[in-house]
Amino acid sequence: MKRLVFCFDGSWNRLDAPNPTNVLFTAESVLPYAGDTAQVIFYDEGVGTEEGETFQGGMFGQGLVKNLSDGYRFLIFNHTPGDEIYVFGFSRGAYTARSFVGLLGTCGILSRHSAGRANDAVELYKRRSDDPAFKQEVMAFRRDCSPDICVSDDEDEWRAANVPGYSAGTLPKLKVKYLGVWDTVGALGIPGYILGAGRFNREHEFHDVSLSSLVESARHAVAIDERKKDFAPTLWDNIDQLNQSVGADPTSADAPYQQVWFPGVHGSVGGGGSRRGLSDQALDWIWDGARRAGLDLDSSPSSRIYELMPNHLEHLANTEDKPGFNPIGIILDRLPEADRMPGPAALHEVSVTAQRRWKEQAERLPEKEAYRPATLKQVAAQLDALDPDVLGVGEEKDIGPFDLYQVQKGDGLRKIAQQVYGKADMSDLILQANRSKIVDPNRIYAGQMLRVPKVTG
Repeated sequence: MKRLVFCFDGSWNRLDAPNPTNVLFTAESVLPYAGDTAQVIFYDEGVGTEEGETFQGGMFGQGLVKNLSDGYRFLIFNHTPGDEIYVFGFSRGAYTARSFVGLLGTCGILSRHSAGRANDAVELYKRRSDDPAFKQEVMAFRRDCSPDICVSDDEDEWRAANVPGYSAGTLPKLKVKYLGVWDTVGALGIPGYILGAGRFNREHEFHDVSLSSLVESARHAVAIDERKKDFAPTLWDNIDQLNQSVGADPTSADAPYQQVWFPGVHGSVGGGGSRRGLSDQALDWIWDGARRAGLDLDSSPSSRIYELMPNHLEHLANTEDKPGFNPIGIILDRLPEADRMPGPAALHEVSVTAQRRWKEQAERLPEKEAYRPATLKQVAAQLDALDPDVLGVGEEKDIGPFDLYQVQKGDGLRKIAQQVYGKADMSDLILQANRSKIVDPNRIYAGQMLRVPKVTG
């Protein structure tokens, strides 16, 4: 068994970017081996990075199908039954990541000797429909080209009825271990107010970016303060149902399926700017989910995780205005704007970072005014009722040197304090060092990476 990790970056984001995105940091942080288990990375630069496609690729998603196909071919040549699959993406790369999972759900994973039909698989995916005849066509395609794995129980039953000698339960089921995405942008294509947009956009309607039980756990970090109408978020609408289907509490901090809103604009959630206080929090949250699912990330003293500095007081924009001519920036600045509505409907859908910023004193925020985005209107009363002392709002102290501790199943803060310091009563020291992610000291979960301050004397 090995772990295959797919990382799809956002529009205009490159491997050599001066300010890497959270996707690139993820790719750089996956260890090549976790014990005896190999962890293999596929990293794909975002649309708009190929020569000649900078504007059209980044703005309208041209090139996304190529990125999707590249990842699929890599999977075909590297996958063996029993491997674990992890998928990450930001912006249009998040759309690619989710569509990549949709492609797997439609066509399965081709065997190596059927690799020459990878383009046929993508074309079949582009014709996706609910028509019974199409379902039969897909089943036959997977029977011929993906003989070593089943996509679903329905396929298992179909093979038992249609493949001579096949017995139900013979093949393993295809699963994606974890899907972690930052601020999936809206539907691909040209904005509707541009002449000829309808025809162009219909060519992109095939993408399946829904969330299904094919994915065992998933997290989506959504930007509260992004206002460009043409970059509206593509949200999951079945989070509660999926959690309930596996007996999980949708409001729990360790629910397998989560969609949580974070403060900041698009890049302040997915990274790629010089200001990382907000995007580091969204990165940490996605990474916690990945570790919970079993992915091993570098936590050595020289690793990226030691540099994480989540800060709810950071500027909402992750880049500073710089002099010079930037045609793409000029165009983006002129796009129509609107608040992202309706926004989160329950308090557990609002990140700890956003909760702390809501309760923070206005004079401590860069904008020098209370944080009251319209996107949080539905949960305003619940946010108002929060206790700032419980959230740890106010003047914060430098925690000094620290070690990292990955929470194990059955851990609590008092248990960790007893293990590290020999005194369970020192658990508050750990709580104060992790205010960016912990509100309730009784609600930590396996996979979280906590800062444990070093104590001398």
